[in-house]
Amino acid sequence: LTSREVTMIVMQRLIQVDHKVRTDARYPAGFMDVISIKETGEHFRLLYDVKGRFNVHRIGEEEAKFKLCQVVKAFTGKKGVPTIVTHAGRTIRFP
Repeated sequence: LTSREVTMIVMQRLIQVDHKVRTDARYPAGFMDVISIKETGEHFRLLYDVKGRFNVHRIGEEEAKFKLCQVVKAFTGKKGVPTIVTHAGRTIRFP
């Protein structure tokens, strides 16, 4: 694909990264992100291969509904609430 073709596809709002439409052709998709193509109904997950390069892995509809996250840090927050931080920058507190 040429740069012009990629821009045309993205501007038609056909590409979703983690279930959000992205119109920037240079949007930085990263590890464990789900990439969906609305028109074809295909879903992919970005993974690493054995040499550390990004590899696009085709997944099903059910698996595309959730995002896999790696826990980077776990600690006890205020008032004894257990909290984890994921590699995607999300903070999850469990009551």
